[in-house]
Amino acid sequence: MSDLTLGELAAHIQGEGPPVVLLHGNSEDSSVFDRMAPHLPGFTLIALDSRGHGQTPIGSAPMTIAQLAVDCCHALEDCRQRFEYQGRFGLIGFSDGANIGLELAIHRPELLAAQVLIGGNTTPGALKPITYGIILTGYCLMRLAGLISPAARRRAAVFGLMVGQPNHTAAQLRQVRVPTLVVAGQRDIVPRRESQRTARLIPGAEWVEIAGQGHLLPQRAPKLVAELSAEFLARHLHEPLIRSEAR
Repeated sequence: MSDLTLGELAAHIQGEGPPVVLLHGNSEDSSVFDRMAPHLPGFTLIALDSRGHGQTPIGSAPMTIAQLAVDCCHALEDCRQRFEYQGRFGLIGFSDGANIGLELAIHRPELLAAQVLIGGNTTPGALKPITYGIILTGYCLMRLAGLISPAARRRAAVFGLMVGQPNHTAAQLRQVRVPTLVVAGQRDIVPRRESQRTARLIPGAEWVEIAGQGHLLPQRAPKLVAELSAEFLARHLHEPLIRSEAR
């Protein structure tokens, strides 16, 4: 594995073949994909730590899904330049990582050859009510603690991503032209109707539900989810990442 910085994001690169970007969820880091990685042979895996997560500092930019997507764009553009790669990327996004991936597909589709969205949601209100209530309560407590603790303020900024975001409209989803696979657990915190709606609105998208599983699919069903992702991405990704001598 090679550890480096792409754009402003900490990146962990392994494997050979067409490049696939891995985007983790809220309050996690790229290690959430560690159990999936061994089951994704034939790809160069580019696991990114989002702003304020893992080894990437929070910085001074606003903590929004849009900003995290911009950060990802800069990382991919840096990757293209560094490795002399002119092709597009596959993407596997989990939870907030899926929401960032969808933001990219809406606004920067030329970067993506295909995407797998695992446990994503298009609006905060799409989460199950009890889940959203827990998130909102936790956010409010962090905001209060942030009055005296800088660490709590940073934590609240990250956690707040789930309170008012994302906000992807039906019209935006209908305009997506990136081949998309939507994956959800049968007992996901994102209701079935939400993941089905996402797949229905994105032209040509596919939907798969994993029986007996909840939200944490990359950790609880890594082999199955990796195999589904690999089969889907292999249909659309063919150009290997060209590695420079600097690598």
